[in-house]
Amino acid sequence: MGLRLKLGVFVVGFVLLAQLAVGWQQTRAERQIYLDEMRARGVTLLRAFAIPCAVAMANNDITALDNYVVQFAEEAHALSLAYMAALDFSGRVQAHTAAGEYGRVYDDPFTRRALTAAEAVTLLDETGAQPLLKVGVPVVSGLRWGTLTAGFSLTALERTIVQNRNRSLLLSAGISVGVAAIVFWLLSLLVIRPVTEMERMAERFGGGELDTRVAVDRSDEIGRLAAGLNGMAEQIQLYTSSLEKLVEERTAELATANDKLVEANRQLDRLAKTDPLTGLYNRRYFMEQLEFEIRRGARTRRQFALVILDVDHFKHYNDTNGHTAGDELLQRLATLLEANLRSVDLVARYGGEEFVVLLLDTNPEDGYAAARKLQQVVAAQAFPYEDSQPGGTLTISVGVAFYPTDSRDARLLIDHADQALYLAKQRGRNTTCRWAEVPAAAGAG
Repeated sequence: MGLRLKLGVFVVGFVLLAQLAVGWQQTRAERQIYLDEMRARGVTLLRAFAIPCAVAMANNDITALDNYVVQFAEEAHALSLAYMAALDFSGRVQAHTAAGEYGRVYDDPFTRRALTAAEAVTLLDETGAQPLLKVGVPVVSGLRWGTLTAGFSLTALERTIVQNRNRSLLLSAGISVGVAAIVFWLLSLLVIRPVTEMERMAERFGGGELDTRVAVDRSDEIGRLAAGLNGMAEQIQLYTSSLEKLVEERTAELATANDKLVEANRQLDRLAKTDPLTGLYNRRYFMEQLEFEIRRGARTRRQFALVILDVDHFKHYNDTNGHTAGDELLQRLATLLEANLRSVDLVARYGGEEFVVLLLDTNPEDGYAAARKLQQVVAAQAFPYEDSQPGGTLTISVGVAFYPTDSRDARLLIDHADQALYLAKQRGRNTTCRWAEVPAAAGAG
């Protein structure tokens, strides 16, 4: 074998190995970029959906939570979503994109880490039938209500990486053949020096120095090869820059969409649970909270008082002063009730001139005292046109029932408080009665 052939074989083998190294590094870098983009988009999207999910989980609204999970699956279709689950503190599934998963408890290492982490956690899982990028974020709205986990399939990503790798291999083989043809006709000293330079460029480029280029200013084959390598490096650098810019743009778009979604959910939540006249909670939201407190009381043995009150002779007030004055009276009364309750208590408009109050974590003695205080505060407050009312003063009547002593059922508890309110009306209004007084009062009558 002649010297030129030996040199050609040596250089072909060297250049081929160098190209394979560059291609391998490029493939790793490309795969990492795709993974980082998918991880960032998955975390951002999951955090955005954690906001409405927090509201649903805080209110124990499984139906709304399930709808949010379905919406998330539709939004995340482009990210190859494999599954998505909403978990409570113990890892029990509250909602899932797959049927039959509700109620199942996840106890794998990733889930345990996600349940305790204060920030988003991710895991690249390649142990199953298909590689997955697992993402978990906490569901927080003031307090932590649970955790969202999702898995994104990497099958499409791996397919793209393999295709790019094959193209890189073909390109490397082509370059190697071209270099062999050039080296075969050149003297060893004229070839070794620029090839060494190209080797150094490949190593630096593979190490992350994407702005490195081959400094060979020649018009022959070696020069053209150097120009080709520089062009390839330029394309890869431009591609990397454009990919980073694309990630930034998509992140900004997701942030904008997240802000809009948060605001829309805030408006929807406010409209769904607020009475438009008084600004208090409405009857539907009150019933949801009452059911929630009863369930919580069953677990924790906590007690609370349910208070129903309405304005005495309200029809007379409306007929005498007009409905506009009646609306203003209800607004003033709502403000007065809120000012004389604790921040943990819940007051809502139950209907017409009726209001309802939940005095949380309150025993019967303190609950009755708080209800009576409301009745006395209203009687002492000056209201417009109250001199036209019977007795010359605007007053309220109040009925009280207690959980769990009076009932453990929401409907019965409301009915008991309503009977106590009726007894207060019978006793001449402007008074407060407990449901425990109703049987004795009925027997005396």
